[in-house]
Amino acid sequence: MISAVLNGNAGLIPVFLVLALLLGAAAWWSAGRRGLPRWSAVLLGVSLAGELAATLYPTMSGGSQHPNCAWGASLGFTLNSTQGQLNLLMYVPLGLFAVLTFGRPVLVSVGVLALTGVTETVQGLLPAIGRACDSGDLAANALGGLIGVLLGCAVRLARRRRIRPGGRELAFSSALAVAIGAPVLALQFMVLEPTVATGLSAATRAQRELAAHDAELLFGPGTRVIAVQDELDGPGIERVIVTLDHQYFTLDWPSGRLLNLGGFLLPEPDPDPATDQQARQAADRFLAQWHPDQNLTGEPQFAPRGGDGGRRRFTYAYDTGPIHVDVDRTNQVVAFGQD
Repeated sequence: MISAVLNGNAGLIPVFLVLALLLGAAAWWSAGRRGLPRWSAVLLGVSLAGELAATLYPTMSGGSQHPNCAWGASLGFTLNSTQGQLNLLMYVPLGLFAVLTFGRPVLVSVGVLALTGVTETVQGLLPAIGRACDSGDLAANALGGLIGVLLGCAVRLARRRRIRPGGRELAFSSALAVAIGAPVLALQFMVLEPTVATGLSAATRAQRELAAHDAELLFGPGTRVIAVQDELDGPGIERVIVTLDHQYFTLDWPSGRLLNLGGFLLPEPDPDPATDQQARQAADRFLAQWHPDQNLTGEPQFAPRGGDGGRRRFTYAYDTGPIHVDVDRTNQVVAFGQD
């Protein structure tokens, strides 16, 4: 993970500069001895310095006490977040400059996959540095590295340079994959404790459109949406959180089912408040619109003073569990959720 780049860690930039100087100088010297392109080798060294500083520099003291790794985040969810996009971009120059330096696309592909695998595993083994092993980060890194490899191949083809892998490259790549992949997998399954990947990221265009549509259905035309966030709460559990001026609601994704609804401020008192019967009708209409497939098992329980500001709460018993609907004195549904 590379969120430390954005968090104002004072020592991160000096560490990167020192690593860039050391690795860049080593790459210049080594490339000269081996007859490799020096500038692409130096840029590869600087890119590697950036990866090491951004992923392994400690961001805080303490942290989790148990080695662990979070699994379950989809690549799409990861790339919706700024961190996921930065993880992808960080590995593009590694793949690009490695191909331009060595001209071995298969070997470089295995190398970038091995690098991200080792990096995430080390983060999981050292939780006290404030980093986290995450399958979403690994996928984003790998994708970025492979994009860089493709860009490097395109540049070499434009220069009429050979990119076809030979037998030795394929054999060495296979041996490298086994030599690094086997211990990484062993550590992942035998030492690190698997956990569920969770988190918030920016919503997709489809999620924003659904949020705007449902906001108008719930609160009328012209309802202003302040924020829409995508929340992953475990494998197969994804939600869209929608924040309005004075209300919020949550939708299941991708089904679009309304999960809950609430408000931050109470409406102004109405001089002619709705009756209990009118409130019950409003609650019934709301559930018929948003949960038409639910099977009601009995009459709802009614609480005349179930909420603040003259709210009436109706609790419906369904096969899937109780659901409450709060209707205020203006006959507006102001809260909804499962008990």
